[in-house]
Amino acid sequence: MSTHEESRSGLERVPMSIIRIGILVAVVIAVLPADEQQQARLYDRAASAVHWTATFCDRNGPTCEKAGDVWATFLKKARFGAQMAYEMALKYSKSDNGYITPASQGTLTPHDLKPAWRGVSTDI
Repeated sequence: MSTHEESRSGLERVPMSIIRIGILVAVVIAVLPADEQQQARLYDRAASAVHWTATFCDRNGPTCEKAGDVWATFLKKARFGAQMAYEMALKYSKSDNGYITPASQGTLTPHDLKPAWRGVSTDI
């Protein structure tokens, strides 16, 4: 597939995601109640759900403490894993002289250095 075809297919994905979001918003609006009493009841229920969620830790202190401990352990492990991956990458990417040789240094061909065409295509 050519560069022009790749960039075109990438551009075609953007409008599709906008269309999908538009359809989702339309469906949400379609299922909202039209009656004012039903709207008020839905609003009250949504407000109650938000309040219930926001005050979860007030009602379940030990659970939130445990979740905080689990999250702290997760972050510690994530830092360790990232540090280990970084050190391994450094260790195994060093050249004979001890310096990291960038992979892109001197490997680009003149064709690679030419910018992609961004104008209107004359190919029909």
